[in-house]
Amino acid sequence: MTASRKMVYAVLGLLLTVVGGVGSFVAFIQPWRSCPDIDDSSAGCPATSSDLALLVLALFILLVGVVLLVKSLKPERLSSDAAAHFRKLG
Repeated sequence: MTASRKMVYAVLGLLLTVVGGVGSFVAFIQPWRSCPDIDDSSAGCPATSSDLALLVLALFILLVGVVLLVKSLKPERLSSDAAAHFRKLG
């Protein structure tokens, strides 16, 4: 039994969307950072270049996942061989 292309796009898109969304949220709140000089919470710490690169990577993964989900929702076009049967009806 083979999986259809739309199903593969949908599953992969959903997986990448979830991973990218969670990764973006975690990279944005930076729970691993602490800077007691500025603020007691990690949200007050300035982001380093590696933190920003991680956030951009997570957002890119999220975007690819959304594109794959949209691609899986588009209707498939009939090939000319499949459409030939319908031409005989008219």
